[in-house]
Amino acid sequence: MNLSGKRAVPFRLKDVNGRTHCLEDYAGNWLLLVFHRHLG
Repeated sequence: MNLSGKRAVPFRLKDVNGRTHCLEDYAGNWLLLVFHRHLG
């Protein structure tokens, strides 16, 4: 399934430092999302 050019679902995530990031904070900017599964 090619989702290129589709809008992302709005979300909020905490980073490793506890700071919350939401997609709307980056509106108008390029954003690369990388998700890693925790292996611990």
